[in-house]
Amino acid sequence: MQNDTETKIKQDILAEIQTLEENYKIIYGFIAGTDYDPSTIGTSMQTFKDSLSRASAYVLALYNLKGRRVNIPWESLFTSLDYALATLSTSATIKQRDAVRAILSMSQEQMGQVLSYFAALKESLKS
Repeated sequence: MQNDTETKIKQDILAEIQTLEENYKIIYGFIAGTDYDPSTIGTSMQTFKDSLSRASAYVLALYNLKGRRVNIPWESLFTSLDYALATLSTSATIKQRDAVRAILSMSQEQMGQVLSYFAALKESLKS
């Protein structure tokens, strides 16, 4: 039974990692200057945030299942994504998009760390 649960959690984590990677490409492109429609970047930010939340929960569940503890230090990234989403939702003017780009740019290093962590986790789950 525990093996089935662990297998399911690993599959869920891998699916969330794929979602994170796909949405990060759009966010990264936006930071780099690609002119996305505001709804596209808003959807990508929200999906990235939701997926990161689910992936973190699955990681906690997996470590719990193995009797280990883990700390998920993404809280400030969640806050930054919330600010960017709130800014974008108030208006989609050029100034708002520039503000969102700035917020995301300041969070880019942390998003990169998140993706590096999950890339390493993905490789470890394949073994």
